[in-house]
Amino acid sequence: MLIDRYLLRAQFQAFCIVFISLAGLTFVIDAFTNLEEFALHAEKTGGLAKVLGTYYGYRLISFFDATSPIISLASGMFALSWLERHNELTALLAAGVTRWRIAKPAIFFTLFVSLLAIGNREFVLPSIRFVISRNAQDLDGQTQKNFEARYDHETEMLFRGKSYQEALQRIDSPSLLMPPLLAEFGPQIDATAAVWKPETAEHPAGYLLSGVTGPPDIDSLPALKLQDKTVIYTAQNSPWLKPSECFVTSGVRFEQMIGSSNWSLYSSTINLIYAVSNPSLGVGAEVPLRVHARFVTPFLDISLVLLGIPLVLGPSRRGVFVAVGLCVLTTVMFFLTIIGFHALATSYILGPSLAAWAPLVVMAPLAAWRAQPMWE
Repeated sequence: MLIDRYLLRAQFQAFCIVFISLAGLTFVIDAFTNLEEFALHAEKTGGLAKVLGTYYGYRLISFFDATSPIISLASGMFALSWLERHNELTALLAAGVTRWRIAKPAIFFTLFVSLLAIGNREFVLPSIRFVISRNAQDLDGQTQKNFEARYDHETEMLFRGKSYQEALQRIDSPSLLMPPLLAEFGPQIDATAAVWKPETAEHPAGYLLSGVTGPPDIDSLPALKLQDKTVIYTAQNSPWLKPSECFVTSGVRFEQMIGSSNWSLYSSTINLIYAVSNPSLGVGAEVPLRVHARFVTPFLDISLVLLGIPLVLGPSRRGVFVAVGLCVLTTVMFFLTIIGFHALATSYILGPSLAAWAPLVVMAPLAAWRAQPMWE
């Protein structure tokens, strides 16, 4: 028990030092690169420290999600190398303490960090994904950005527009190209703005178009249906609509409509599964791949630690710098294997499920073989 507390304390301290050092270095470089944008925004919000604290405070959470497996391994290697450097490892082995007994705290610490990362990924990141998606040039989310056309695969409507504002969830000058089955209003619907609205008792989720200019008689036209399902609401049958307004139903949420990659990166697994089954999105291989990768990640984290720890605790004793160098090489090869299989999925050479689980099939036996001397 004393050994466990000693090693856990050493690894926790190493984890904090490495995490703060890497995050601080990354954020300092980014802050100096975008200092002018932060200063301009600080004039509106009242203080540069407040702007930097808020901006990088949220990014610290996403930084933990991205780096926790590597830092867990690095902290474990540091703690065990510290024992080796001060000859404490030799004393423990001479006292009859097995290598597995010494490595156990590092493995359980990695498992704890992995579970913490799962909670962060499933509950914290989804709640702040809109803030994280904004860069230094768009801190308030009201900068106008070019809008790229996107299909609603369920209704086959093509959403086009001039620009969008993320904070307002608004598309400026939208022009919706209608498919043949929905062309009763004409080939397209033009408006001044389209704003995303979630589902309510009056209407399903979709976009409220205001300042409709085409067709010009939109207020006198009946609602438009597709397979007995209302797709476009008009003021004639929907009194909650104002003049020159119509409502277009769509299963493509605003962050998905603007093509932001953060919606899948920072969405919960349940929402990703819903997105795969959403007929409006027509997702490719990336989203199913991410769903499977969520389940396999904890096992890969443990495999990475079992590949790295024997470099210090193995029978062949190496110097600290040699062990660290081999650990870095192992980590690079580990993540290159994962990236390679994921690239095969996004290139539609392998299926998403196979590409997500294949790295574990490769790495788990290798990790078990590398860790085998610790059981002896």
